[in-house]
Amino acid sequence: MKKLTVGLLLLASVTLASCAPKYTAATAKPINEMSCAEIKDELGKLATIRTQAQDKSGVSKENILFVLFFWPGAVVNEMDNRDVIAKVDARSAELVKAQSAKGCPAN
Repeated sequence: MKKLTVGLLLLASVTLASCAPKYTAATAKPINEMSCAEIKDELGKLATIRTQAQDKSGVSKENILFVLFFWPGAVVNEMDNRDVIAKVDARSAELVKAQSAKGCPAN
């Protein structure tokens, strides 16, 4: 019975560990090679990722489940979401600068 409980907790924590949306700028296309349409498209995608990260941080269902079953998971989830938001904000700022430099329409 004890092994089952530990197993279920481990499974729950592994399942919930993927709560933060994933984003890495390392695999993104270099900004200087992007067209205005590509910049606009990526800005939209980044806004969606940022919204997902914000929705999953703070008092979210993911964090509540983490607190109930495996409290360190809530801390890790919060850190992951903050990291994603910071990366998205940095990339968005670079894209906005490039959009302006290339004379792309802002909308």
